[in-house]
Amino acid sequence: MNYRIDFAVLSEQKNDCRFGLTLHNLSEQDLADWSLHFIMDRFIQPDSVSNGELHQVGSFCSLTPKQAVLPANGHYYCEFRIKTAPFRFYSDGIKEAFVQLNHAEATVRYDVAVTPIVLASPYQERSEIPQTLQAELCLIPKPNRIERLSGSYLLATTSQITLQSTQAEQAAMWLQQELKSLYEFEPQPIGNADIVYQINPILDEEHYQLTVTSHGVLLEASSHVGFVHASATLLQLVQRTQSGLIIPCVKVTDAPRFKYRGMMLDCARHFHPVERVERLINQLAHYKFNTFHWHLTDDEGWRIEIKSLPQLTNIGAWRGVDKEIGPQFSTAADQHGGYYTQEEIKRVIAFAQVRGITVIPEIDIPGHCRAAIRSLSEWLLDTEDRSEYRSIQNYNDNVLSPALPATYRFLDLVLEEVAELFPSQFIHIGADEVPDGVWINSPKCQALMDEHGYQDAKELQGHLLRYVEKKLRSLGKRMVGWEEAQHGNKVSKDTVIYSWLSEQAALDCAKQGFDVILQPGQYTYLDIVQDYAPEEPGVAWAGVTPLERAYGYEPLAEVPADHPIRKRILGMQSALWCELINDQSRMDYMLYPRLTALAEAGWTQSALRDWTDYLARLKGHLPLLDKQGIHYRAPWK
Repeated sequence: MNYRIDFAVLSEQKNDCRFGLTLHNLSEQDLADWSLHFIMDRFIQPDSVSNGELHQVGSFCSLTPKQAVLPANGHYYCEFRIKTAPFRFYSDGIKEAFVQLNHAEATVRYDVAVTPIVLASPYQERSEIPQTLQAELCLIPKPNRIERLSGSYLLATTSQITLQSTQAEQAAMWLQQELKSLYEFEPQPIGNADIVYQINPILDEEHYQLTVTSHGVLLEASSHVGFVHASATLLQLVQRTQSGLIIPCVKVTDAPRFKYRGMMLDCARHFHPVERVERLINQLAHYKFNTFHWHLTDDEGWRIEIKSLPQLTNIGAWRGVDKEIGPQFSTAADQHGGYYTQEEIKRVIAFAQVRGITVIPEIDIPGHCRAAIRSLSEWLLDTEDRSEYRSIQNYNDNVLSPALPATYRFLDLVLEEVAELFPSQFIHIGADEVPDGVWINSPKCQALMDEHGYQDAKELQGHLLRYVEKKLRSLGKRMVGWEEAQHGNKVSKDTVIYSWLSEQAALDCAKQGFDVILQPGQYTYLDIVQDYAPEEPGVAWAGVTPLERAYGYEPLAEVPADHPIRKRILGMQSALWCELINDQSRMDYMLYPRLTALAEAGWTQSALRDWTDYLARLKGHLPLLDKQGIHYRAPWK
């Protein structure tokens, strides 16, 4: 390229770092009337910029230099400050950039090469995983009771699946699909009835029994989802040998530790095609997850078709320099976007249901609404509002107004279509990260506060959330939200709280009478970097989460087994936020193998969990990831 950015940390303190940026013009032509645009996900103090003026929206920065002409083979230099913790990783730096010529009749943009950030104090430590011998039975999550019997069973060309219950039909179909995909093995329509699905009414809904003898395989459950779990265990037992596919003889009696075991995927920051979403859901079934939480809307994108409001996807699903929503995160000059039609969503829901997984949609309100507001500005923009705020993602225009009648019309239309589309009892409404300063200088909001006797503008959030809670209840749904939903007695105890700040925050919510899902970011956020090496991709606001730390998360470790608060803990969830994740390879790398560790935290009883034992099973489990084409981070390099 003809242009290059060098970016370096000049000095750093605990929460105040100074940076130097150099743009090199490596071409033979001068640049006149130019500006520099780049992606930087930290907030640059605008009054700290030397030799230019900077405007930042989210992670998109536009720098107008004081240097009007950048000579051929010359360079431009500026410095600025960011009030942030010291940078430790290359992914903290500038992601992408372009130079724009502003004098031409048609805008001209040139891509800029970005070199890795020069760090002042990269981490020196590294995590190490001890070497281990491979276990014989490499099951993840570990069953709660398993007995190794003598011998093995050979899957022959004459092997046949037999159903003794209609509840097993979809699980058996999934087993057939996976055997064909993983091992190119197809049970015959006629032959020996060697793989038998049998109803066992004594077992609870997600419980199962799996018995493998030298004569065949018996899968027992009382429900569709129980048969899926039995099938998942069977798939992990299959081994390819020179003789063919064999299954060790075992007897497994198994049940989940938590009723709710979820995984959240953020498709708003970066759009992930349906095939990628289904690929993940299929993998979740292998690890006995039962919930897929689908983050569909945010500041940077609206990903769900709402037929009564086509503007939401016509405008809100796309971002770029010439779009209503500007560039963010990974792309500066190129357009990014996409959305799911309602037919595609029905397809994903049906795909998940076959695999025993419930899909919960998230429509984020009242914050994180920039894509919606930009799409429906004639409805959702309070033109008289002079409030000044900045969200944690660096926006000053991303919060719905509780004082506009059209806000409620918007919510009604969206929630009615979402409730009709998703069979799930739960609908997630976000409710997190509403910044200080909102609604303070809006005459309409102040009038609404006077009408209801509110003393603090933040009480308007509760006003809006209570409306949504009532609306969802009328649609036969239960509202769920991030832990900020319960701040200040905003909602009823019928709302389920997903707690992300810490496990203690979750317990505090439970003590107030809320049902809670555990999702502490320090252990369960899989967008967090997974080692201390500066080249590791990811974010680091919650620290570093190596595989050992993820596996070491022991839910409710400090809560006595007979404590009544445990009844309020419905389960736990992992999350993959996708500000930095825009392709399949990076998604795989961030998820695996940490997702397998957290799957065990949600399924396996505490007394049976052991780090060394897990590693021995993981070592033998990696070939199964290879068969699926999963680009995991190698635990033993």
